[in-house]
Amino acid sequence: MQTRNRLLETKAAAGIIFILLAATGLVANPFIGTDSSPQVAPVLAGGPTNPSLIQGQLDLRQKLADYLSSWQGSHSASLLLVILGVSFLYGSLHALGPGHRKTVVFSIYIARKAPWWEPLASSLALAALHGGAAIVLLLIFRGVSGAISASTDSIATYMEGGAYTLLIVMALVLLTRAIVDLVKGKAQNDGAMSLGTLILTGIYPCPGAILVLVLSLSLNIMRIGILAVLAMSLGMSVPIAVFAYLGWAGRAGLLKRLKNNEAAIQRTGTILEIGGFSLLLAFSVYLALPFIASVARLI
Repeated sequence: MQTRNRLLETKAAAGIIFILLAATGLVANPFIGTDSSPQVAPVLAGGPTNPSLIQGQLDLRQKLADYLSSWQGSHSASLLLVILGVSFLYGSLHALGPGHRKTVVFSIYIARKAPWWEPLASSLALAALHGGAAIVLLLIFRGVSGAISASTDSIATYMEGGAYTLLIVMALVLLTRAIVDLVKGKAQNDGAMSLGTLILTGIYPCPGAILVLVLSLSLNIMRIGILAVLAMSLGMSVPIAVFAYLGWAGRAGLLKRLKNNEAAIQRTGTILEIGGFSLLLAFSVYLALPFIASVARLI
């Protein structure tokens, strides 16, 4: 059975890679495209709608910009600590807005059994990848002539759209397997597959981190900008971890009530998997639909 599962996973991964490779040959290459290249729509993440959250982000962003500008003349340790602290708070507020995988981690951890430490570890990994991708992208474009922000925005759109497209495919695979398990009356461990999907789809640059890095690059303090983004990533991990633990605790609490009924635990666990993966699929399709539709029009 394990061999068969590995074969199915390998085929699914190969199919995804083939689709992505085929698509790259049919749409404009974001790395070499010009301003006149066809543009794809970003995922439907939107922006924060809470006025206080919006204002809080704007205030912290302005303070961070002021502190980064002041760093050029002082280079004091106390100012560096302030920059890191403001970056951490900015990252936390930024992650409270739409996106940043909060619904994704909630869906994953209500659907699968996991040790207590895993939601924290995966949240830290997601935030680190989110900020780290922005750092790598800016370092790549550091020596490229032209508008850096426009180039990175184009790449980020493709990367985020591709990540959510991959999430749709994997959520569909996981949901199908969970339904088959329910019909057959047995449970399988898809933990590694779902967690791997979660981590892989986190590799796209954070727009907020890109703004910080572009500013630090213009001020010629790229190292400080990278430290600020790392602190920002740590701040982003806090809201993500909260949602991850909400899903984890909800599943654990429900199954604990059924601890004396093994059959009910297995059946409820499978139903939770179906519900979690259904939410993951619906959420991914909703967000990625504008991106997929625009890519389809270019093909």
